[in-house]
Amino acid sequence: MDKLKKQAPKFVWIVLIMLGCIDLFRGFMHTVLLEHAAFNIAGLDLTNAAADQLRLLGTFGISNWITGVTFILIGLKAKELSIYIIGLIPVAYILSGVAMSINTASYTGTQADWGGLMLMIPYISICVITFVAGLIVMNKKVNRNIWRRR
Repeated sequence: MDKLKKQAPKFVWIVLIMLGCIDLFRGFMHTVLLEHAAFNIAGLDLTNAAADQLRLLGTFGISNWITGVTFILIGLKAKELSIYIIGLIPVAYILSGVAMSINTASYTGTQADWGGLMLMIPYISICVITFVAGLIVMNKKVNRNIWRRR
């Protein structure tokens, strides 16, 4: 029964691999196509502090490369961890969003479009739905086997 609790359903690690591929794409956009993404997608005004803005956006791209490869490796080699990672993703984004809101409250509102946000809303929603569905499936599997043993 212990092993059953640790097994993530197949769809959970498949979704994690897909999210890893999306993160690799995001990493590409934030590093290789940095200036294009900053101007055309994020809508950043690069007339002031352009190098600083691009450096910050590019640094975020580095973490996208890392999470992309990590998600794919977990989905392929450590499937039992997939459910935990899928659950961690929205928690990390929510905590970071709250921290950014607190730390930017005393500044004027942003003038950027943040076009990438339209990708992040379904990304985080998919994580939440997959996490909840994965827990339900895992719970049913464990409960089914408990009744079989009686």
